[in-house]
Amino acid sequence: MTGTFSHEAISQLIGAWAVDACSPEEADLVQAHLRRCDICTTEARVLRETVADLGGDDLRPPPGLGARLRTAAHVRRRPAPRAPAYAKPYAAQVAALDLTLSTLDPGGWQRIAAYEEMSVHDLLAHLLATDSLVAAALGVPVQPPMEPGTNPVARTAVVVAQERERPVEQTLRAWRDQAEALCRVLPRRPGDATVTLGFPMVVPDVLLARAFETWIHTEDIAGATASPAATPLPENLSPMADLAARMLPKVTARGFPDGGLIGLHLTGPGGGDWTIPAGRSDDLGGVPDAEITADVVEFCRLVGGRRDPATFPAVISGDTAVARRWLAAAPKLAPYP
Repeated sequence: MTGTFSHEAISQLIGAWAVDACSPEEADLVQAHLRRCDICTTEARVLRETVADLGGDDLRPPPGLGARLRTAAHVRRRPAPRAPAYAKPYAAQVAALDLTLSTLDPGGWQRIAAYEEMSVHDLLAHLLATDSLVAAALGVPVQPPMEPGTNPVARTAVVVAQERERPVEQTLRAWRDQAEALCRVLPRRPGDATVTLGFPMVVPDVLLARAFETWIHTEDIAGATASPAATPLPENLSPMADLAARMLPKVTARGFPDGGLIGLHLTGPGGGDWTIPAGRSDDLGGVPDAEITADVVEFCRLVGGRRDPATFPAVISGDTAVARRWLAAAPKLAPYP
């Protein structure tokens, strides 16, 4: 199941949220859920009111309140990693995946979640592997060490084999620890430093790419295990959609040797409008050959290889054949396998 977090998952954060102990990213997750879930909204309101009442000097907490608050707070989860502004989408998706994984029972970790062969455990190891390429490029020690020039597929094979020999708790801890270490070393002003994941990207873009893949695999895991998963907040979704729009010419150009322009209009919170070269030309002048209007979340899922281009719902004007050929190439941006 994808969508908002369930009551069982979000209840791990509501107690902490009620006493303002959540990180900003966790608070965003709670507030987004509360807008849609009446049960959690009621629980959150009662806890907030209780906390406010306890501020009075003449009031004593009712019997058993401490135990109830501890139960509501459940196990305090690690907050989202601290990160510079451009990496907030990555930090938020790390926190969201961590919350989704917290709902799994032991059997859930062995469910096949992606690529028809990767279990949830394997998929987390894959994220650990690809994140490690970024971490190593920025000077973070990674395990096992890797040779310069290692690509995501080769690194995934090594790390997945290693993690299959370890308990899932160790893989989870290694992934989360590495994500936090990566965020700690991110430069505040990254300049034009690049990291290669398939092709070279500047540091802010590579963190957006990591956020994008973490979100897509969170949905893979949620779908395989009937667990909750949240759609990224608009402020995090918008830069991920923009990254996809800017990167798509790298994978669509082969199909458009004579160039061409696509007008892309993504609707919904986090959406926007782009004029994108379909081929190798960077000339953005002129009238687009085709205009494509689609939901921003569904388009990102298409780019992530999780929607069939042949049946992808979009409103098309102009050259329909050009538009459909361009949409058919979009999933090639997905980085694995």
